[in-house]
Amino acid sequence: MIHFTVPGIAAPQGSKKAFRTKGGRIALVESSPNVKPYRASVASAAYAAGAKVLHGPIFITVVFQFVRPKSHYTAKGALRDAAPRHVGKPDIDKLCRAVLDALTGIAYQDDSQVVALDASKVYGPTASTEIFIKPTA
Repeated sequence: MIHFTVPGIAAPQGSKKAFRTKGGRIALVESSPNVKPYRASVASAAYAAGAKVLHGPIFITVVFQFVRPKSHYTAKGALRDAAPRHVGKPDIDKLCRAVLDALTGIAYQDDSQVVALDASKVYGPTASTEIFIKPTA
């Protein structure tokens, strides 16, 4: 099993925007400017953890941790909502898409090898992404 943590705020991989260049070719650009550096951070952390390309089915667990906003606290400093889950944007499926694409060619040949994915969004003291990669066979 490979386990590593990526520090920083997770960036969702949304849709791509298409436009025609002056030469007439069609170019695709990510709609989020933060997704490319985030994917690079995921890839770098995977390399540092010793990730190698696995073959066969893969199980991945991802925990996206966000810092709780100040609006979640009352004037006395107590939590208004004690639930540890992060509800709201960014969407968990788009966050997972960024992670899975970042690990392609590093932890597995293709993200189609991922047969089970357990993902959650939680509040914590710092923003980070914790990733566990395990071959299922």
